[in-house]
Amino acid sequence: MTVRTERRGPVHVITLDRPSRRNAVDGPTARRLADAVRDFEDGDAKVAVLTGAGGAFCAGSDLKAMAAGDFPSPTVDGPPPMAVTRARASKPVIAAIEGYCFGGGFELALWCDLRVASETAEFGLLNFERGLPSLDGATVRLPRLVGQPRALDALLTARRIPAREAADWGLLTTLTPPGEALSTARTLAERIASLPAPALQAARTSLLAQGPLPEPEALKNETTLALSALPPPT
Repeated sequence: MTVRTERRGPVHVITLDRPSRRNAVDGPTARRLADAVRDFEDGDAKVAVLTGAGGAFCAGSDLKAMAAGDFPSPTVDGPPPMAVTRARASKPVIAAIEGYCFGGGFELALWCDLRVASETAEFGLLNFERGLPSLDGATVRLPRLVGQPRALDALLTARRIPAREAADWGLLTTLTPPGEALSTARTLAERIASLPAPALQAARTSLLAQGPLPEPEALKNETTLALSALPPPT
């Protein structure tokens, strides 16, 4: 299987497992990733960790598979290449990143709520070097996370961004020594899972929904969500 899952208590670990291709995603892998995320959302795990096998996170879309017509032609309403990036997961997802995190793989990391990365990780929208546009959310999520000037830097240069620079941008939650991204992400996931879920989920929903809202409407939405999460009076 090119996508493995493992349950550790309240934490659901999803691993892209195509190390010979630096975990580049082809059509079947994208579908298996969607199934793994759906299983997480439908189950009782509280947090997911998304990672890659063999010292890489994800090198993006598999170009050989694309050339062979493995991916369906993208449409406005159809699934994006990575299959899961069109909408946020209903529960927190943490990316645990070692090595390559390029193209659609970078967009997968941006889709996650938090990003834990090794000092050896590299980020970048290298798809632009081959004239391939971003279809998994980079132009939407990256500027919201790091600001427009830095997002334009990443987009217009298509350069490799070392982990230390990504951390300086505020893109990463935690920077770890080599080989420790997954264990650190699991510890973080366990901490999140230990907190009472209703209040946490209400706060997450409010934060993610506020972008297009005027401040008074965003504040009202926060209050509505928070009140729905309060425990009943005793």
